[in-house]
Amino acid sequence: MESNARARTLGAELRDLRKAKRLSMVRLGDQVGIDKSTLSRVERGERPATETETASILGALGVVGAKRRELLTLAREAAKSNWLATGPGVPPQQLKALMEYERVATFMMEVNPLLVPGLLQTPDYALTIMTEGGLSNAEAHERVGLRLDRQRVITRDADPVPYLSIMDEFVLRRPVGGRAVMAGQLRHLAAMARRDNVTVRVVPKERGYHPGLYGSFVLLESARTAPVVHLEHLRSNLFLYKWEDVRGYIDLKSTLLAATAGVEESMDLIEQCAEDMEGRRSGHLAEVEP
Repeated sequence: MESNARARTLGAELRDLRKAKRLSMVRLGDQVGIDKSTLSRVERGERPATETETASILGALGVVGAKRRELLTLAREAAKSNWLATGPGVPPQQLKALMEYERVATFMMEVNPLLVPGLLQTPDYALTIMTEGGLSNAEAHERVGLRLDRQRVITRDADPVPYLSIMDEFVLRRPVGGRAVMAGQLRHLAAMARRDNVTVRVVPKERGYHPGLYGSFVLLESARTAPVVHLEHLRSNLFLYKWEDVRGYIDLKSTLLAATAGVEESMDLIEQCAEDMEGRRSGHLAEVEP
């Protein structure tokens, strides 16, 4: 059985439960009859645990009730094609899988025709999106904190993930949160784009159609498992890991890059839009209303 997003989530859950009990993999493996190498692959999501193995591990860890049923269902469904979940935001199980993929990624490409991607958002920009999207103030602040934690995969000192962001110029010109918030977001975006591991490419508004207009997605590649694609929409989230589905997104990379301005030209666009938001470009009328 191939690794997939459900396997990543299940492995991460089992790892966290084991660590909470302060058990080593060797000791847990001895209790359930699984060698350390296999258990390590299970916890990394490289090899999905079977329902029987999951039941044995949960029994050894003393997991009962709703949590046990949830993880057994996850193990039972691990072989299913792709993974669709519905509801507002990213459901907890899918979010855990996404964070695991981000943590071990060797390359990420994120395409956004409408908004600045989450890994490049400022707290104020993210908070605006979440509160205006209907979340309570408390829940919005909690999710912003989680989003900022996720950003560490591209800002950490040791082996930050190589990250390519492709976005539409209109993303830069939409004053999400007002001019001051958006100006701060654009300055942050420019600073992030100067990092050695981060590349931001902008599709100029004059370009017209390009395939990124179909919707946002993130492609995640890692050394140990096949690449996956995650798509997030208003009330649905989807992981794609079947090769025939993922390959189409991989093949889009060269086409999308051809539609963008170059690295320096993209940086110039970001800086110009920041100055527009700040009202600093003399003789230039911003293209958005205050």
